[in-house]
Amino acid sequence: MISVQLPNGRQYEFRHAVFDFNGTLAEEGRISEDVRHLLVELSAKIQVSVITADTFGLARQALADLPGVELIILEPGQDGTDKARYVQTWGSEHTVVIGNGVNDQPMFFIAGLRICVLGPEGAGACLLSLANVVVQSPVEAIKLLLQPQRLIATLRS
Repeated sequence: MISVQLPNGRQYEFRHAVFDFNGTLAEEGRISEDVRHLLVELSAKIQVSVITADTFGLARQALADLPGVELIILEPGQDGTDKARYVQTWGSEHTVVIGNGVNDQPMFFIAGLRICVLGPEGAGACLLSLANVVVQSPVEAIKLLLQPQRLIATLRS
């Protein structure tokens, strides 16, 4: 579990991290070695899931050998509401979501903490107003969770 105690008394306790794949963890369907390493490190602390429509068809290959990282590929016709259903099942209050696409919006509505990755593939404008934190890369997003003290400065009121 990852705990964050804010000076205003707000307490976050995360048991699950849910990532989008394309544009969030991956650029053009490929993830860096740094991201791969950090995902495994994070999975030692909390449950890590990647939920994706897999636009480029490379998610399974990119994540296949990462211990502790669960991959869920949405079926054609499934959308962001399906991502939100998973988050709700796992306990939205104790789930941090990390995404960049418009189809991440439903899970951003309900998650305990919402991190938008504004990287090379851009981000849906709707997520910027829903996010608690906006970062430039998946490495930055994962490091915030691995070093949760960093979140205090951003989230304090």
